[in-house]
Amino acid sequence: MGTSGHLTNDVLFAIKHLSEWFPIGKFIGIGRKLGGSYNLNIKVETSKGEFVVRILNRSNTEEHLHYIQKAFAILNEEGVPVLNPILTSSGDFFIRYKEKLLQVTPFVRGEVFQCRPNQVYASARMLNAFHRSLQHTGSGPEPSWSFYRPIHYYEDAMDRLKKMPDIPKHELNKAEQRAEKILDTWKKTENDLPTAIIHGDWHFWNQLYKGDEICSVMDFDFIQQGKRVHDIAYSLWAIYILLPEHSRTFDQIFIKGYPNLTDEEVKILPVAIAKVGLFFLFQAAYSSRPAEKWYKQFRRQLPLIDWLLSDGEQRMYELVHGKKEEPELEDEKDNGSELIASPLSESPIDSSENKSGTDSEVL
Repeated sequence: MGTSGHLTNDVLFAIKHLSEWFPIGKFIGIGRKLGGSYNLNIKVETSKGEFVVRILNRSNTEEHLHYIQKAFAILNEEGVPVLNPILTSSGDFFIRYKEKLLQVTPFVRGEVFQCRPNQVYASARMLNAFHRSLQHTGSGPEPSWSFYRPIHYYEDAMDRLKKMPDIPKHELNKAEQRAEKILDTWKKTENDLPTAIIHGDWHFWNQLYKGDEICSVMDFDFIQQGKRVHDIAYSLWAIYILLPEHSRTFDQIFIKGYPNLTDEEVKILPVAIAKVGLFFLFQAAYSSRPAEKWYKQFRRQLPLIDWLLSDGEQRMYELVHGKKEEPELEDEKDNGSELIASPLSESPIDSSENKSGTDSEVL
């Protein structure tokens, strides 16, 4: 076991003295860092077994952690598998150590997403169960950071980007045109969309699997009240961006796994997905290297956004209702028709950052 050289002295001290706060047995050793880019997750071994120490991002607040714990209690009752923090000797589910918030959970062995269709279906069914379980839960404190942003986030980001000399003006003009269409459509439809407690970061790598079944749902740092279509759109965005070679089947499977979408949700889905892509593009405004981030994201997000705004509504309709019947023309009967590749069959989006892995030990 040996990642200690990469940890600060404060974190090392806290990890080695966890048994003073949590009933987890005598400390034996520190294992490797586990998945997750928002919090620092460290596997540890004690005399009572294996555990995960979560050193929470500074954006986490005690108020939001209490809200998450309230959601956990409900999800447990409804059979949604979540990883409950271990309580301290005083009954708390976290400690504060030198301005850091720490939690401890059991270590769960499971399989990360293996790109299997049944796992995609299971993820959609679990998201539906998540929304349904929390449908009567009141709103709580919003997370300090979120992928689910209000309209003014995009407006403020555009203003910042316009003042950056290294952002190509012609690309910025293209992005602004798309943003105006996306945000105007969202504003007109938002009030008609179902509200729910949303996960805020629902994708296949935030779940652990045993075979094709989900054994643990993870990373609740961004739960808040919002439009439930965001979680569905975020999942589809992950399919189109990270799994383009599977997009034409996985998007259909995911939609089939999430029943009872309203007509308004189906119609707004392409815009909601495009809004997610726009978020990642506009994050360049707050990056330490804005031009570099813009260059990468513009080339990843714009092709998807353009497809969604042109053909996305038809695709979403077909996923829910099947293809519309169209009359066959006489010349097509006689001569046949040329096959044209769908944007989904050869995605222009780079798939080099495909996150599917094979590690069987993940938080």
